[in-house]
Amino acid sequence: MRDFDARTRYALRAALDLAEHYQGAGKPIKIREIAARTDTPPKYLVHILLQLKRRALVNSTRGAKGGYWLLRRPELISVAEVVGAVEGNRRRAKRRPVRRSYDDAINRLWDGAERSRRGFLAAITLADLLPEGPAD
Repeated sequence: MRDFDARTRYALRAALDLAEHYQGAGKPIKIREIAARTDTPPKYLVHILLQLKRRALVNSTRGAKGGYWLLRRPELISVAEVVGAVEGNRRRAKRRPVRRSYDDAINRLWDGAERSRRGFLAAITLADLLPEGPAD
């Protein structure tokens, strides 16, 4: 196991920013504001938010008053959902083909660790990670 990669960290930062500034579904936050607060390159952030949108975690609208917002309240979105939106099945790709009898045991070990990781992240919501009190 290792730390989250940069893409996953950026996605979590963006999701937490949207959660901290959540004012109800349909209240857009401009991408440049999210990028500035999360120290994420705006062009990179667009791609990350599109992945979150494909997983129905955020929505967006175009135009001068456009931006992104969470589709559900922060307490209803798990960290696992955000991580899964950007990681997809990349972690599964690390599984090695079985060459020796030990490899099967190692693959089972990795699968168990991944199940534990997913379960742990599923139990934590965006709201759980926010500082106390709403941001203005």
